[in-house]
Amino acid sequence: MSYLFRREINNWHSWGAVYQSIEDFRLLIEEIFAREQLTGAEHISHLKPGTNAVFKTGDYVIKIVAPLESGLDTDLDYRAEQTAMQRAIQQGIRTPSIVAAGTLEDKYAFKYLIMDYIEGESAGDVFTQLTLEKKKQFIEEMQHNLSKLNIRPDEEFSREFIINRALHNERWHIVAPEVGKQINDYLREYKIQTYVHVHGDLTGDNVLINSIGQLYIIDFADSTIAPVEYEFPPIIFELLQSDIEGIFEFIKGLGMKYNEFIDRLFAGTLMHDFGANFVRAIYEKYTGREITELNDIFEIKRLLHKHLLPNSLIT
Repeated sequence: MSYLFRREINNWHSWGAVYQSIEDFRLLIEEIFAREQLTGAEHISHLKPGTNAVFKTGDYVIKIVAPLESGLDTDLDYRAEQTAMQRAIQQGIRTPSIVAAGTLEDKYAFKYLIMDYIEGESAGDVFTQLTLEKKKQFIEEMQHNLSKLNIRPDEEFSREFIINRALHNERWHIVAPEVGKQINDYLREYKIQTYVHVHGDLTGDNVLINSIGQLYIIDFADSTIAPVEYEFPPIIFELLQSDIEGIFEFIKGLGMKYNEFIDRLFAGTLMHDFGANFVRAIYEKYTGREITELNDIFEIKRLLHKHLLPNSLIT
């Protein structure tokens, strides 16, 4: 039998070797576009890589989800992303519309999403270059979007699920066992105030600024239910690029005291799916040492206190 997709996928490594290859996905994309009666399949280009195969195709973005043979169970994420995007649109948040969604049965079952392509600059690339007034406007619009995005779910949600999800995250293998125990003890005692829908990955690449200065939020693949502080790490460290003025305006917009914000940023970092990556980046940036040398997770909190705002701005 002849397949449109001809490469072998049998683990995460084999998926990683192919998921950015335009040539390997070209025939699949052409077939999907033909089935969906869309034009532009002859014009395929790369977008910033993530977990799935994502390409700009004509006036659209197509995301082909990693099949089960990659070692990832992507069914839940696939459904969650569609639901989160629809919810965001209903709440009046600027985000791409879903043009088509489905599954193409080929050599593997390839789920796909096709969305409008949004022309714009990555906010992470330009934020630190903005004037203070423009930074304030950006933060105000971001927080307005968060107020619409971070709404309480209709369904009941378990605190135990959120904490266990964090504690069983394999990314934490980079820290010493005694540090892992500290994280466990801290999160077991941490008081979660409210659960809300979160985007979960509000990085500079997932917030775009178009030619007339409007903000668009994209890529809802990591959307979940969590405390609102779960949103803080990617916003602070990747969207705002740890910019002092931006962080000050963000905290002010939340109406929090600085110490409370640091407490919740620290907890949000430990709960986050990519928390271990953030911890590594913080530790190595501010100490110049390898993450394997970290022997006290609360050193991360002390580093945040020391470096995120100058003393003159702390109230």
